Amino acid sequence: MQTMSITRVLAALALLFAGHVAAQDFVGSEACARCHQDAYAKWRQSDHWHAMQIASDSSVLGDFSDASFDYHGVRSRFYRRNGAFLVETTNDKGQLQEFTIAYTLGFYPLQQYLVGFPDGRLQALSISWDSRPAAQGGQRWYHLYPDENITAADPLHWTGAFQNWNARCASCHTTNLAKNYSRRNNRYATQWSEINVGCEACHGAGSKHMAWARGGGKAAAKGLLVDIRRSASRQLEVCAGCHSRRSELQQRDIAADFASNYQLSPLLEGRYHADGQILDEVYEAGSFLQSRMHQNAVSCANCHEPHSNALRVQGNGLCLQCHAAPGYDTREHHFHSAGSSGAQCVNCHMPQQTYMGVDRRRDHSFRVPDPVASVVLGVPNACTQCHTGLGDQWASDFLVARTGRTTPRYPHAAAFAAARNGDVQSAPALLALARNADYPAILRATALLESRRFPSAQHLEVALAALQSPEPLLRANAVTALDYLEPARRLQLLQPLLADPAKAVRMAVARQLADLPTAQVARGQRAGFARLLDEYAASLAFNADMPESMSDLGLLHAARGSLTAAEQDLLHARKLAPAYLPAMLNLADVYRAQQRDHLGEAVLNEAQAIHPESGDVQYALGMLYVRTGRRPAALPLLRRAVALSPANAVYVHVYSVALAESGRTSEAIRVLEAALQRFPDNAQLRATLRAYQ
Repeated sequence: MQTMSITRVLAALALLFAGHVAAQDFVGSEACARCHQDAYAKWRQSDHWHAMQIASDSSVLGDFSDASFDYHGVRSRFYRRNGAFLVETTNDKGQLQEFTIAYTLGFYPLQQYLVGFPDGRLQALSISWDSRPAAQGGQRWYHLYPDENITAADPLHWTGAFQNWNARCASCHTTNLAKNYSRRNNRYATQWSEINVGCEACHGAGSKHMAWARGGGKAAAKGLLVDIRRSASRQLEVCAGCHSRRSELQQRDIAADFASNYQLSPLLEGRYHADGQILDEVYEAGSFLQSRMHQNAVSCANCHEPHSNALRVQGNGLCLQCHAAPGYDTREHHFHSAGSSGAQCVNCHMPQQTYMGVDRRRDHSFRVPDPVASVVLGVPNACTQCHTGLGDQWASDFLVARTGRTTPRYPHAAAFAAARNGDVQSAPALLALARNADYPAILRATALLESRRFPSAQHLEVALAALQSPEPLLRANAVTALDYLEPARRLQLLQPLLADPAKAVRMAVARQLADLPTAQVARGQRAGFARLLDEYAASLAFNADMPESMSDLGLLHAARGSLTAAEQDLLHARKLAPAYLPAMLNLADVYRAQQRDHLGEAVLNEAQAIHPESGDVQYALGMLYVRTGRRPAALPLLRRAVALSPANAVYVHVYSVALAESGRTSEAIRVLEAALQRFPDNAQLRATLRAYQ
């Protein structure tokens, strides 16, 4: 078994952080104000300035006058004493305890509050203040999860890892953050240059610019580390660092491109609707990258004043900066009376979705409303978000009568929806989309991922072509789309990308090659292969305070044969979030590899109690029973796994085999016949059925 050198990993971490030592110093926004008074004044009114503040009379908006809030039978109180802002609410044991508010987080339409702990953690209370006017339903305490009883045992409890400010919020709510997390001590010594999002969060450290301004000679871009005026794409990359659904790959280097700092989420199921509309909390960049605005070099500052964050123009005048009024601001175009809500461009082309209870955010894909797709595919549309009582069919009939179009406007919507339903007939349309350079890279990348559900020679051909794309997003997802190939074949195809200039691509390659034994790597490639895996381990270790990263690091170590290291990684993930399901499942699998199934069974029993509706838990426990000679007891678990995960053909296949091996062949045949109705192109199910027949 191949083991990873901890010395190599530590050395890679040292190089990672050494490479991000600032080339110049941070000077603070107050220093910028000496010359940029107008920009500074606007910034002081912005959400960026309010991103985080010390709790004080001027920053705290919530009612701390002995107010109370009831949540599933627990009463929390908000009050003041000796000038401090205090809350009495449940601690990590579920007991009421008094806590001191250290900072505010955000401003409008809600404000959260941060509590400091002795180990350096700052935790965000889930009971938040609705800062909207009372006439809009605001000026009240409310819980971010009103319909769920989030107890202390829940991963989403405010004291847990998923509500930790240092890991989840800090990098976008401060300037020049140094997280400074110690895995060994499970403590933070987090520092920042500015408590909120200051000038240098977007422009980079300003000492060289200050020297230039004082007449210190010539300097490229006037000494600015980042010149966001240089191009629309550079501006978008800076904004997208926070305004996107992404994972952090390293300590942020503002001078580097986006794909070296972050891995952007494609339009994944559960995050976006099939047509690309927002579903989960994905922020703005992933939507904007789909838009014709982006394709035509429009960027954030065309609509938003960058210092105040305010819109440059109110109402339709914002869009009419580019779109001529005679063609667009007319009843013929928008079907509504002038000046009405329905005549506002944003209400049709940027429909809103509510997140965090009260925060209505607009979809930035700027799409044309498509109620036909709502009827056919079940996606939302802007028309019936306003005309709530009339329904999608009414809106569809209206649009068909006006335009004559009877099919969804966006071809990728039908293809993505069909793929997510397991329809192999969607594959040609998906591959055609992935090939088509006229489509945005994020759509092409998503098409590649969706089409990998149906492996074929044609899919492989398209994915290999995408590996050569100049777009890092497309290359990275093309790498992921090859996960159905054998590891040695993956290495053969991905070897040219071991040193790809984009870190996001290299990390995607590392994930695909992590389970490849070093002995199968050509001697001349082993040094580069080792460097890649060390860089991947270092990238995961950078987020050692996140249970999902530690779970992935455990998988990496397990794949490399370092089972003891994998166990420690996964135990640490569970220390951070005891109920985090992937860590529980992966830890049980490590115990299986260590031939310690008795420990794995204890973990899976605990997982079953916490996550009774998880098909993955039922399957893992059922397989453990099979391994340990308890096949009759395994069958109900495997049957339950199939019921809970109906889209998983592997679970159906394993259950049918277990039935047949228990002497219940006729029942296995019935299960397989029913499964082939859902998975008609699954060769494994069909071959097994033929064998039993």
